[in-house]
Amino acid sequence: MNRTLKILPEGRVLKAPFGRGLSDVLEEAGISLSLYCGGRGLCGKCFVEIVRGDLPEPNEDERALRARRNLPPNHRLACRCRVEGDLVVRVPAGSRLPKMPVLSRGAGRTVSLDPAVRKLRLTRPVPDPASPRAFLDSIAGLFSGSRLPASVKTLKDLTRTASVAAEGSEVTAVLYQDRDWIALEPADTTDRNFGIAVDLGTTTVVVELIDLNAGTIVDSAAGLNPQVKFGADVVSRITAAFADPAKLEDLRAAVVGGLNDLIGGLLEANQVAPENVYEAVVAGNTAMGHLFLGLPVATLAVSPYAALFSVLPALPADETGLAIHPGGRVYLAPNIRSFVGGDIAAGLAAIDLEHQDGNFLFIDLGTNGELVVKKGRRFTTTSTAAGPAFEGMTISCGMLALPGAVYKARYRKDGLSLETVAGQPAKGVCGTGLIDIIAGALDGGLLSPQGHILSPSKTIALTNGLALSQKDVREVQLAAAAVKTGIRMLLDENSMTTADLDGIYVAGAFGNYLNVPNSVKLGLLPRFDRRRIRFVGNSSLAGARALLLSLPERPRCEKLAGKVRHVSLAKDADFQELFIKALEFKIWK
Repeated sequence: MNRTLKILPEGRVLKAPFGRGLSDVLEEAGISLSLYCGGRGLCGKCFVEIVRGDLPEPNEDERALRARRNLPPNHRLACRCRVEGDLVVRVPAGSRLPKMPVLSRGAGRTVSLDPAVRKLRLTRPVPDPASPRAFLDSIAGLFSGSRLPASVKTLKDLTRTASVAAEGSEVTAVLYQDRDWIALEPADTTDRNFGIAVDLGTTTVVVELIDLNAGTIVDSAAGLNPQVKFGADVVSRITAAFADPAKLEDLRAAVVGGLNDLIGGLLEANQVAPENVYEAVVAGNTAMGHLFLGLPVATLAVSPYAALFSVLPALPADETGLAIHPGGRVYLAPNIRSFVGGDIAAGLAAIDLEHQDGNFLFIDLGTNGELVVKKGRRFTTTSTAAGPAFEGMTISCGMLALPGAVYKARYRKDGLSLETVAGQPAKGVCGTGLIDIIAGALDGGLLSPQGHILSPSKTIALTNGLALSQKDVREVQLAAAAVKTGIRMLLDENSMTTADLDGIYVAGAFGNYLNVPNSVKLGLLPRFDRRRIRFVGNSSLAGARALLLSLPERPRCEKLAGKVRHVSLAKDADFQELFIKALEFKIWK
């Protein structure tokens, strides 16, 4: 028998069967929750207030999470709560998936404008009455080297133009790499030629609408990756898809749907028809690429964690589900090895690291921690299990860098001084604020280098009831130690120290606002000349844009990705010992 739920503050009334999970009911009603732990009751980010109705008995973990956040007794985790009676439920803003501001576009370089898609205006030939030539032959004959389409659907789309375009009138040919036909459009449409660049991140996704004629960014949008409800990290999502094949399609549909929402919003706002978007370039890590295409992830779930592909040809858009021209193409930036994917390959292309003289360290501080060392012409890479702590996902009061997030902190005699995004009252802590708070707590004697909170409450008090717990500190320790150990081992693999480096590139939106001295104090970054540390923002997006705007960049990127050597940290006998030593917050060279 169904139960009645009234949802506040909307005032919506929902019906739910007895025993149904509250989070499932809300998700099905379009009320997306912050289910960063995949609904396992671990992250504590989906608390709702039971305003009226019987309160289900919480378990000990839920009580502890509620106490840590100083919530009243009538709050319950939506992912743990079952609908067993009529309820009035308030879903606070902090428990909902937020709308994302556009993230940093990244320090991309200028590339020659040479897109894969070209639009050419031509006049439909007038057939010779004595020996009429086939319509498509006459059109194709205008382009040496072009190939007639092999798909029936494309043939129908092309010949449809013949029925509306008079002989001798203008038509526009849309060609891919000057060979493959995408479309034949009535009239002159050469001024409408667009593409989409995508940074497909584990936590956030960013899309840019690009004018392929001018090589300019028309507009951009960002949002949370809808897959976060299956888990905050790639391991959780791979595990979900591996354990239940049906989940693989759910994961694919979630991310494609999220991308289409962002793309659709951009197109509507800029009065661009989907049919005038002919290509998308997607840069994401290896797991995200597989899940975007709905490919099995079994090989990523078990050692040696091999991808199904490194380089793919551009795929038909209608096979990927992206809402652009169905005859368009979708190109994925090439994977490097294992969990070092197209986002890193695109990032290296964005800064053109291959053609820079000297030795460099490239660090991408996102949900995962990917590292690349360039020694002369040799490239070595690895990935670290940094986890999503730097994006606030596994922190009790953590949040993304949205209004109200503490993003800067400094220790003063009277305690911690905090700054929030947009100057709003503190709602939580984002990654950069987390680093500053830990560093400030070390300065103020609130925290030991071993990570022990020294106050009797075993919390680091912030403001407005916000506090970091001992578990939160441990999450930072684990994430920082993973990155630190990865850097050390990658340098050792190349018989180098930090003194041999000519520069460090730090990528990722998190890195853009990172306080270098505080990061060094924690050991997250090595001690290094600050003038030679360059923050390059969302290099994955900048790389996707470069690959979209310049076709010659793609084989160069694919070639570089193929020659990067991968080092598996987990298989190194010294990893565990170095990792344990790296847990201590201290400066290292």
